[in-house]
Amino acid sequence: MARVFLIYAVAVLTVAVVVVSGSPATMTLERAFPSNDGVELSHLRARDMFRHRRMLKSSNVSVVDFSVQGTFNPYEVG
Repeated sequence: MARVFLIYAVAVLTVAVVVVSGSPATMTLERAFPSNDGVELSHLRARDMFRHRRMLKSSNVSVVDFSVQGTFNPYEVG
C-alpha cells in the first residue's frame, strides 16, 4: 500500500512541476485567418478543399472501396 502511495505521490509531484515550470511541449495556436477580416465562405471552402486534396496526395495510404450491406435501423435484425 505504501508503494502505491509513493508512486502516486511521485506522479502528482511530476505533473505539478511540469505545470508550474511550463512544459517544453507547449505550442502557440494562431488563426490562419484573423477573425476580424471577414473572409468569404467560398474562399474558406476552396482553401479547405485544396488542403484536403494535398493531404490525400501526400499520404501513402491507399483508398479501399468495399460494399457495405445492412440497414441503419438497429432494431431490424437480419
